[in-house]
Amino acid sequence: MLFLVAALWQLRDHEEPAPAPQPAAPAAVAPAPQPVTPTFDIVRISPEGDTVIAGRAAPGATVVIYDGDKELGRAKADERGEWVFLPGKPLPPGTRRLNLAVFPPDGNGEPLRSEGDVMLVVPEPGKGAVVAVQVPKSGGASRVLQRPGDAVADLTIAAIDYDDQGRVGISGNAAPTAPVIAYLDNAELGRGTTGATGEWRVQGSRKLADGAHTARVDQLGVDGEVVRRAEVSFRVDHAAMAGAGEIIVVVQPGNSLWRIARRIYGEGMAYTEIFEANRDQIRDPDRIYPGQNFVVPKGKGKP
Repeated sequence: MLFLVAALWQLRDHEEPAPAPQPAAPAAVAPAPQPVTPTFDIVRISPEGDTVIAGRAAPGATVVIYDGDKELGRAKADERGEWVFLPGKPLPPGTRRLNLAVFPPDGNGEPLRSEGDVMLVVPEPGKGAVVAVQVPKSGGASRVLQRPGDAVADLTIAAIDYDDQGRVGISGNAAPTAPVIAYLDNAELGRGTTGATGEWRVQGSRKLADGAHTARVDQLGVDGEVVRRAEVSFRVDHAAMAGAGEIIVVVQPGNSLWRIARRIYGEGMAYTEIFEANRDQIRDPDRIYPGQNFVVPKGKGKP
């Protein structure tokens, strides 16, 4: 018995010492998000003086809109980085220079300012048309955001899209947060409510035969009565139908590629997707014509 205990002690004396514990690896530090310069996408004024200003910034950022050195208002960017500002009252006549700024969350440091200002000309009522031009601060080509005769209408049908599965979508503009009812050949297609920028879209199911059709939209008032109505005619040609994963958009009066892309994809800057898919019909992205049928890829997942 004593021998066995001694032997065990000898074995313990010859065991290798346990390795020392390794220090824990430092936790990975997530890289700080890169600042996003605020930009303008839309500056529009209706004949009644209603103004819509929209653009992009970092998701969740508060964008300050300036009229020269005077703050015009603020808007918060959503999770996609898109923001919209609707002034509470019409902008007074005159020439003004709009610019943007995003301040650091902690309030310290210099603000991040837009790289381009928007020169905005608001005429006296009935004495001209609104003009909005984005001018880069560092030089380069200017960008026209609103030209004479391109004001936001009260109620419009801007696009009609359909596919070979019988899905039909009608979209356009109306007053912000207004209820609308869309009709196809005088039969109700669906109902919807406009967003903050006045854009609406109704999606329904209806097989369309080749030939002429009529789309109509009614805007409803607070009591459910029809306060405005818009109607357009269009033609369907199934011989020109798109392939799988694509839809056809019928260009309506007042359309632009930017507006079509915003309604279909949810972002106007995606207009390049439509432009690239229809180069055989579009020579200038700023010039499209009513009655044109455009193939619109559905790669962004929104019909």
